[in-house]
Parts: sequence; structure tokens; C-alpha cells
Amino acid sequence: MEPVLWKDSFSVGVKEVDLQHQKLFSIVNELIAGKNSHKEKEIIGKVLKELVDYTVYHFSTEENFFKMHPGFRKHRGIHKNFVDKVSGFISDFNSGKAKLSSEILNFLIDWLKAHILDMDKNYFEQLHYSCLKVDDGDNRFLDMDLTSARILIVDDAMDQRFLLKTVLEQEGHDVMEAANGAEALHICQDNPDIRIVVTDINMPVMDGYELIKSLRQQQSHYIYIIVITSGDGSKSVIKALSAGADDFLSKPIVPQELNLRIRGGQRLISLESQDELIFSMAKLSDYRSLETGKHLERVRAYTYEIGMYMALHHSEKKLTRQMAEEISKVSPMHDIGKVGIEDKILTKPGRLTHEEFEIMKTHSKIGGDLISDIYLKTGSPSLRVAFELTMYHHEKWDGTGYPAGLSGTGIPIAARIMALADVYDALTSKRVYKDAFSHEKSKQIIVEDKGIHFDPDLVDIFLAIEEKFIQLKNVLSDNDE
Repeated sequence: MEPVLWKDSFSVGVKEVDLQHQKLFSIVNELIAGKNSHKEKEIIGKVLKELVDYTVYHFSTEENFFKMHPGFRKHRGIHKNFVDKVSGFISDFNSGKAKLSSEILNFLIDWLKAHILDMDKNYFEQLHYSCLKVDDGDNRFLDMDLTSARILIVDDAMDQRFLLKTVLEQEGHDVMEAANGAEALHICQDNPDIRIVVTDINMPVMDGYELIKSLRQQQSHYIYIIVITSGDGSKSVIKALSAGADDFLSKPIVPQELNLRIRGGQRLISLESQDELIFSMAKLSDYRSLETGKHLERVRAYTYEIGMYMALHHSEKKLTRQMAEEISKVSPMHDIGKVGIEDKILTKPGRLTHEEFEIMKTHSKIGGDLISDIYLKTGSPSLRVAFELTMYHHEKWDGTGYPAGLSGTGIPIAARIMALADVYDALTSKRVYKDAFSHEKSKQIIVEDKGIHFDPDLVDIFLAIEEKFIQLKNVLSDNDE
């Protein structure tokens, strides 16, 4: 049987869930590899159990997003039935009643594909996590050129460290060693270029659980943590993942499996680096324009307040708290397209002519196209939200905005939230061509544009939390205002 490939079309729009779906694909591929190599007794029993353990963990993560969905109980029941069925496979395999057949593997592949494409994607779309449409044949995300990494191995057993180091160095990685969690912490602090840690759980001085917690509390950048378990049940796996681990391996370690896990960590780190680059570009575009000061900080705060209020008080809108946080996180990227606008227009100390304004209007499409290109190469769901927000934050509720003339709820919710936050900040901030308007005058303009420029529901939310807007405006004010 051929391995089953993850494709961009499987993305549900939530990075954490997408990565877990990819992990489930990789586990099924290990089963396929085990069957193809006729090593059932060596590999398949362990991997089948790993499939159940990770599936239970994944389903618990996924269900956190679905609790407000009307189909939550049905979805949870489908999850339980799948776990029960796979547990039956394990029981039959261990008792010698059955072998891992092609029919079972096809069931696992078909179930995973269908569940993501026919159910998970629909659920996430209904919760406003819809994805960009991508060519099903585009596997660039999987085929990224991943360079060598600096990896820290943490284990009190010297022979285990030697085994792992040998495997990883053969792949070109730079490997460091630590005998316990305390030693590992010092090494990570002295070597900030360590981005992947492979750690045992049971160690003297500081065990793996404490190491994970400490790394998550102290790190200034994200470290991908892989835990090695002794196959003593799922409790240690769940505890490690809950403490902040990203992935796990069961002993005995299979070199090919270890390398696959490392590549998964490299992909995640690569996505984070891409996001950091884009945020830096967003800041650069802000410096080039006349909207300097704390503009980006304010719009991030305003979008957060609007989104969280909707998530907490208007559950019928199906906007989750996670989505509200994501919108706020990527909001500084809304004007990134201004990097493509020439300075004489971008910094003109006065109102623009009609021709100049038409050129200025292209910044939303320039930014949207830029982010879209990078999203298609990386698969980062954060960039999907950033694309919607950047491309469409100048659309208007009545359809008279640009660049696409979208209207009503056809405008992505991220862009609708961004539009109100951005306009409020523009109205209440000083520009070379105008003084800052008062909150009351700005509020009046926004209310008059209810149902014309702005989503009526968002204007109502703005009025409900206007005191919070005033407070944020004062706290994050520019010095010259």
C-alpha cells in the first residue's frame, strides 16, 4: 500500500488541529510501512496503541472548539465510536485473532479523510474557520526544504542518548546532550538556537514533566518538545502533552519514526519563523506611513475587545474565543500592502487626489496577494486569517467598499472587525491633514455608518464596550496627542 499524503485541502483553519491531523496521517503511514515490511510483531502492535492514545488526545483538543456547536454531541459520539472500533482492532491483533489487513488500513485511511473533509471542515467553517481554496495536488507544504537543526537530547541513560544522537547526526543535525532536566534548562538558556528538545520522562534531579513546564514558562521563543515514553500506558503521554509537550515517541525508538517527528517539529518552527517575518514587514510598512506611534498596538487591542465580546456574549454568531484571539494577533498586518505604495503618495502631507487615492486603494490587494502567496507555501492558518483581514478590511457592509465590493456577511468576520477598529483609530488619531477627533464625534460617525460602512452588530458591540475603547485610547495614546 502507498502512504497517504496530507494535502492543504485537509486544513480546517486551526494550526493546532491541523498539526494533530497530520500526526494521525503519519501514524497511519507507520502502520502501512509496518505491513509492507512484514514487521507486524515488532511495529504494528505498538503503533496501533499509539494511534488510539493520540486519537483520544486529538479528539479532546478538537472537542474544545466544538462545545458551542449544536452538533457537538453527535460529533463526540462519532469520535467515541471510532476509538472503540480501533481498540477492537488492537484486541484482535494482540490475541492473535486477526492480522493488520489491507481492509483495516483502508478503513483507517478512508475514515480519517472523510471525517476531516466531510465533517471537521464543515464544523470549523460554521465556527468561522473557513479556509482558502487550494489545489488538492499542491503538496509544497510537505516538501519544504528543511535544513539541519540544533537538537537537545535529554536522558539519564547514556546508551539511549548515544542511540538518538547517532540517528540524528546521520541526518545532519547538530546534537547536544543533557543527563537530566536541570542540566537541559541551563543548556537551553546558554544556546537559544536550540529549537527542538527530545526528552525522557523519568530522570533524576528534574524529570521530563518539570522540564516541559519550565521550558514553557521561561522560553523567549517556541521550543518543539518530543517526549519519549516507556509504553507504560497512555497516562504518561496525556500528562506530558498536557504539560506542554508537542509530540511523543514510544520505546523502543524506531530511527525512521524519530526522523519523521523531527521533521514535523521543523515544519512548525518554520511556520513560526514565517509569521515573525510577516509581522516585521507589517511594522516596516507602518514606519513608512504617517500612521506611526502606537497605531498597531491600538488596533490589536480594539480588535481583541470586539472579538472577545462577540465570542462571550453572542454565541449565536459562532465566533470562538480562539478565533477572536487570532484576529487580534494578526491585526497589525492589515496595512502590510503599503510597502508597495510609493512614498510620495504614502507620506503626502495633505489629502490625496482622485488618482492618488485610486493608487492608495491598491494596498489592500497588494497585501492580500502577498500573504496569500506565503500562505499557500506554508499552510499557516494564522496567515489565512491575516489574508482575509488584509484583503477585505476596506469592504463596506452595503457593498460600496474595495477591492472586491463584498457586502454584508459576505465580508469575512475578521475584516469586518478590523474595519471598525481601524476607522475608530484613524478618527481619534492626529494626522498631518487633520486633528484627532474626540471619542464622541468618532462615535457619532460610526453610528451614522451603521449598516452602511459597518456591520450593525459590531456597532452595537462597540457601543456596549465604548468605555473600554476610551480607556485603551488613553493608555496607548501617542505622545503628541
